[in-house]
Amino acid sequence: MRIDINRIKDEDDIKMLKELKWNGFVFYQYDYEFDKELFEEVKSIGESYKLKVYSGVKIKTENPKELRKKVKKFRNKCHIILVEGGILKINRASVEMHDVDILSTPELGRKDSGIDHVLARLASTHRVSLEINLKNLLSKDGYERARTLLFFRNNLKLAKKYDVPVVISTDAENKYQIKNPYDLRAFLNTLVDVNYSKKIMETTYKICEFRDYLMKNNVVRYGVEIIKE
Repeated sequence: MRIDINRIKDEDDIKMLKELKWNGFVFYQYDYEFDKELFEEVKSIGESYKLKVYSGVKIKTENPKELRKKVKKFRNKCHIILVEGGILKINRASVEMHDVDILSTPELGRKDSGIDHVLARLASTHRVSLEINLKNLLSKDGYERARTLLFFRNNLKLAKKYDVPVVISTDAENKYQIKNPYDLRAFLNTLVDVNYSKKIMETTYKICEFRDYLMKNNVVRYGVEIIKE
């Protein structure tokens, strides 16, 4: 299943996702703007085009204590919790929490990739995915774009070595930023081997389905369900 992560909400844009052969998407909102009714509207439109739509929240903070509070607040309200990275203490706090699904843009605003072998081990232990954010790359040019590509390569190398999940997203906000999944796969093929890029393309769906299972009313925790006779 090909699942993107983006902020697409208009019907014409959602229709384009379908035309470009996506199977679904995670519609995320920032924590300070979270609106469940808006998600339900987007979900209804997406499902009318036979797309699977999952809810997401991206937490943006500079304080690890505030991060933990917000993760706890939103964990049961959405499928996917992303944390906007870039600040080293936030990168570290994110990969230390089982309830965080994705560390987004760990390289944001940095002169390094934001991930080292210590953080990679923590991310592996807590199954926190690292994100390859295409919009973050395409918004740059020249030296900055080349440096971001270098950061992607570094994080992918660490992720593969330490068995850290990786996701890729367009992070599109409108139809002009939407890319088809085959372009994303082709881009990944320039950074990693074909089998690994295939695995990355499938990871977002696996996370979504795992969280969707945990959100069911009869599920206490993974593997523990209440069965009505």
